Amino acid sequence: MEEQFTQQESEAMFSVLCALVKADYRTLTDESNQLTDYAKELHIDKDYQPIPKGQLEGSAYETLKNMSLDKKRAFSRMMTEIARSDGHFGPSERALVVEILEMCNIPFVHR
Repeated sequence: MEEQFTQQESEAMFSVLCALVKADYRTLTDESNQLTDYAKELHIDKDYQPIPKGQLEGSAYETLKNMSLDKKRAFSRMMTEIARSDGHFGPSERALVVEILEMCNIPFVHR
């Protein structure tokens, strides 16, 4: 069953996914394609400007923290898939994922 996210939730999640793609400074085609797919899935407008990484804690984390457990699991799956999409789940990506999981009380979903 696909989760229905609010616009605020979608934008917070997409902003985190954008930061995750850029975390290792290696944005490859697979990551870009995965991000494009998530933009469609989350109904993100092509003109949307993601929240900058340095502002995520103040702008997106509270929204993520307040999502239902099912929505958090779906988002955790997205983070895992996009982090692994280039075949390399590096230390900077891992650090950002762990930060999000811990600060927003999101369970780790590895598949």
